[in-house]
Amino acid sequence: MAKTELNEGNSTRMEYIWPIRFAVGWMFLDGGLRKAVLKPEKLDPNSSSFVGGKLVNFLPHAGPFKPLLLMTLENRTLDVTFLTVFSYVELLVGIMIVIGLLTRLASLGALAMSVGFAPAYWLGSTCEDEWQIGALLTAGSVVLMLTAAGRVWGLDHFLYKKFGDRPIANVPILKWIKLW
Repeated sequence: MAKTELNEGNSTRMEYIWPIRFAVGWMFLDGGLRKAVLKPEKLDPNSSSFVGGKLVNFLPHAGPFKPLLLMTLENRTLDVTFLTVFSYVELLVGIMIVIGLLTRLASLGALAMSVGFAPAYWLGSTCEDEWQIGALLTAGSVVLMLTAAGRVWGLDHFLYKKFGDRPIANVPILKWIKLW
């Protein structure tokens, strides 16, 4: 039997997804770099630049995350730990997406971060810009996860060639999410 593609004459080449992969990855990489590397005082609770104040502004809009966020804010050590871990995860996810390594898994992390902070997109004096960036990061993360974008001009190409598709785990929902 011959293999047929749906909409064969109108398919999009995977190379066209690369700019989306780079932009989404760079946004997360930049966010992590700005806090963890370029201006580490943003993660220092004794600094006037500490980003913990943004969590206080986010609290009224936190929705289902409100109890977790309140617990984090009431415990200074947990607050600093959460922000530090989040910044480094942001950095790691950004690097992985840019170089195309475990892109689907990294995009799942990017999606979780962008959806988790979606209520915060409405805060601040530039809320229109923040909302647009958040919406694009969410949509871009979904596109990257569904298309296996790291297989083109990324390290996932070599993983896929050697191992084929690999799910996160062989359980009903997680078997649909591939690592690369």
